[in-house]
Amino acid sequence: MNGWTRPWGGEWRRSFRGGLAIAIALGLSGCGFALGTRYHLPRSLAPLALVAPDPNGYLALVLRERLERSGFAVVSVRKPHASTLTIQRAFIRSRILAVNGQGEPAEYLMSYHVRFTLLKGQRTVLRPTTLRIRRTYFYLPLATLAMTSQAYNLTRSLESKAARLILLRLSAPRLRLAPTAHHPLPTPHP
Repeated sequence: MNGWTRPWGGEWRRSFRGGLAIAIALGLSGCGFALGTRYHLPRSLAPLALVAPDPNGYLALVLRERLERSGFAVVSVRKPHASTLTIQRAFIRSRILAVNGQGEPAEYLMSYHVRFTLLKGQRTVLRPTTLRIRRTYFYLPLATLAMTSQAYNLTRSLESKAARLILLRLSAPRLRLAPTAHHPLPTPHP
């Protein structure tokens, strides 16, 4: 610009950018943001076989991807494995919560139910556990395509949340053994 220079040259830009990057990093780490959650599963469970009603379904794919990202080997049931994570049931229920003045659905409740168990060899490590995750969404009759897309995205979100909760349950520090014939649970005294 006609021979005019700035007093500090380009140094103030670099220091401003560096300060901004540090402020963003501190802000995101302070709110609990993480790029990828690593689940700390007991290594005695590796390698793990994943059995699901739909092995190519979104829930199974997300579980497999997150286990592998955490450094956990996921193998086929036909290959030798130490433990088996079995998704016994996974389904979605949708019900109407509210209707508009014309009697058309205005709000839905979507419930995602998943039942799973964990075996180590023939021994039950985690008894059958059922997770229920619920979300509501509003329905606009004039935007049918958008509502279909919203329901699809909500379903994916529920499946992703279920996968996260399953892995958090498996990585719980107090993963207790289920009762067996040799080790029954104590009975409560009245």
